[in-house]
Amino acid sequence: MLSKSVGRLLLKLSLPAMVGMFAYSLFSLVDTFFIARLGAQALAAITLTIPIQVLISSLASATGVGLTSLISRTLGQGDIRLADNIAWHGLFIGIVYGLFFLMAGNQYLDQLLLLFGCNQETFLLCKHYLSIILKGCIFTFIPIVLSSIIQGEGNTLLPMLVSLLGAALNVLLDPVLIFGWGPVQGMGLTGAALATVLAQLITSIIILLVVVRKRIYLSWSIVHFRPSLAVLAGVYRVALPTVVMEICSVLIMAFMNRVLTAYSCTAVAVLGIFMHVRSIIYMPVYGLAQGAAPVAGFAYGAGNNDRLKETLIKASVIALFLIGWGWLIVQYWPLWVMRFFSDDPALLIMGVSCLRLATMVLPLMGPIIILYSVLQAMGKGTTAMWLSLIRQGGFFLPLLFILPRYYNIQGIWLAFSVSELLSALLALAFFISLWKELQTRRRPVILMFLKGGYSFKRLLAWLKW
Repeated sequence: MLSKSVGRLLLKLSLPAMVGMFAYSLFSLVDTFFIARLGAQALAAITLTIPIQVLISSLASATGVGLTSLISRTLGQGDIRLADNIAWHGLFIGIVYGLFFLMAGNQYLDQLLLLFGCNQETFLLCKHYLSIILKGCIFTFIPIVLSSIIQGEGNTLLPMLVSLLGAALNVLLDPVLIFGWGPVQGMGLTGAALATVLAQLITSIIILLVVVRKRIYLSWSIVHFRPSLAVLAGVYRVALPTVVMEICSVLIMAFMNRVLTAYSCTAVAVLGIFMHVRSIIYMPVYGLAQGAAPVAGFAYGAGNNDRLKETLIKASVIALFLIGWGWLIVQYWPLWVMRFFSDDPALLIMGVSCLRLATMVLPLMGPIIILYSVLQAMGKGTTAMWLSLIRQGGFFLPLLFILPRYYNIQGIWLAFSVSELLSALLALAFFISLWKELQTRRRPVILMFLKGGYSFKRLLAWLKW
């Protein structure tokens, strides 16, 4: 981690995650394709429930990050008993989360749907779909939490396979339960919800069996479980910044749904397609960020600032190219992308406009994602959190109020691009500050670009593979 080529390390550590995340997004895209066959109204209903589903998965993932970090550090100290206790805490946390969302759904589902922008056209569809999702959401938490615990033991392949298994099962069950097959009657959107819950249930059973039969370091002995506030504090000390970022993102998504509902169901459906397309473009970069984090963390811990800067530069350049291919497709062939989901003329026209306007500066998000990851690897999770909050609450949210007044619905799509451009400028300021902090020879960063001194020569060396 401290002597091998940074480029080769990035490839070795990030390639499995990149492939897994890309495949997962591809499965999710196919899932959206099946639902789009039911029409714009069904697709709009799914989009309106996305904030709640994102909240569930994000809460599980953020808690999982805390579990992974705490378990790996504890195992590194050789304390198996405490690591077992942390693992049991994680499993119980997942169960508590699932029961909480089940009760909240039973009690406040109508209010939540109205808050997230449902109207008369979509209310019943959203309610039937989301009520099933919330009843089975405990099976969302269990695989994510257990996968994070397994990652803490040093096994990154198994969590990826579990994630792909869940997505593949969902895709296989979708056409059967949505449209019907043989003796199975088609259930439309209700079938889509059942397919999701069944896939998660099967995945939960499989990963529980794997945890019981193929233990790596943890013994999973129940006698090691002791309720501990210190363990919870250790988990959420790492998880809380991510939870805050995700909650902010969900609230903004809910507000955007309300704004688009005022236009039409077609507008909401277009947003749903755009979010899934953008996700599949982003996923390879998230995989790269997973590979860059340990390389940056090891270099920072060892005090090797040049190696840390090399990791940041190389990963940012790679991220720029990874997002660039998706940007080219949505900018130059947006109609081809939209036709994958629907032949509705109104949806196609609006979708083409959305894809082009909302992704004008999309490649800039690649280096920004890498910067988030490197800051977290350095233990600067709060700094990464503020960078994200300013991007969402300081830039994107005000633009949702301002731009539609001048550009109608096109203003909503433009808000994505303008906020990303402003975020890139903000990230540049954070980057320069970080670079100055890492400088071993104190000289202005701008000199790196103005003359062929030490920094400029290092930059050229770092860009070599």
